[in-house]
Amino acid sequence: MVDEILNIIVGIPAFNEEKNIAEILSKIKKITNTIIVCDDGSTDSTSKIANNHGALVINHEKNLGYGAAIRSIFFESKRNEWRYFSYF
Repeated sequence: MVDEILNIIVGIPAFNEEKNIAEILSKIKKITNTIIVCDDGSTDSTSKIANNHGALVINHEKNLGYGAAIRSIFFESKRNEWRYFSYF
């Protein structure tokens, strides 16, 4: 268990992950307060669930793929001048 919240951004590309996203976000919030979810054209409630769990959500209207989602997360991080960025 982490004793303190880290000053990093965690980026999560997501596509139709409504069944998993809440649990993932709950676990990540134990180590950071800043989470960006790129909803890559999901047709389920991924975006809504991520937003309800405090993530900053980027929405792609259609599925553009993993690389495009990571790129969107990177540019959002840069736009906000955050320094440390991790994704998976």
